[in-house]
Amino acid sequence: MTTLRRAACVLLAVASFLAPPAHSTSFSTDQSDLYYIPAESGWGVQLVQRGSVIFATLFVFGPGGATTWYVSTMNFVSGSTWSGDLYTGTGPYFGTVPFNPSNVMARKAGTMTWVPQTLGTGTLSYVADGVAVSKNVVRQTLVLDDYSGTYLGAFHFTTTGCMDPNNNASGEIPLFTITINQTGQSISFAISFLGVGGITISGTLSQTGQFGAVAGTYTDTSGDSGTASVSALNVQTNAITGMFSQSSAAEGCQTVGYFAGMRSRP
Repeated sequence: MTTLRRAACVLLAVASFLAPPAHSTSFSTDQSDLYYIPAESGWGVQLVQRGSVIFATLFVFGPGGATTWYVSTMNFVSGSTWSGDLYTGTGPYFGTVPFNPSNVMARKAGTMTWVPQTLGTGTLSYVADGVAVSKNVVRQTLVLDDYSGTYLGAFHFTTTGCMDPNNNASGEIPLFTITINQTGQSISFAISFLGVGGITISGTLSQTGQFGAVAGTYTDTSGDSGTASVSALNVQTNAITGMFSQSSAAEGCQTVGYFAGMRSRP
């Protein structure tokens, strides 16, 4: 924790010389993913979120056991609820050339509602032709993402509960490098605050859909150590984002925050 506080104080002066960044916000945690119930393999739903709208593709088996699909464009309602009409339809055989979209017939079958419960779970409720269904689903993991790389980015953190109240702090660290080494589920984060100090987090990676999570321990250059976790870890071709928490064994400090980084290319 001491390293974070020291880095924030020193780098705040550096940040004052930088042009203020353009701010952009996301409507919510991205709900886009495949969702299913592990014990009910065979059906599922795919959600694609853009802003306050979620498009859902539901692939299930109909009353006669034939594969059936439904779609819904759900709009944000309130709290953490999206809802919209549910449609099914018929159309030309997929092998038809040329495909004639005028032969596609859509039919309203009911309604659909999505309520996320945690980062990786949610409740899907729908009514299809009078049949009401409600399922608690989870994000489906296809593979472990590869988070390996070196990134340049920024931290926001809040530290509370320190035995020495002077160590409680909140702020931004505008410049840091983070090098991630990953072998399977074994992963480590080497975080350097541009000569001010550093933190190393080591642990075990788990994956839930598009998001990763790490449970492990940390040490920093001030001599502090304790448990650490990283959640909502998401990597793209050029960037990485995530949330983190630390619990100091010696100082009693509890630190939470989030970070974003741009990938460094060789």
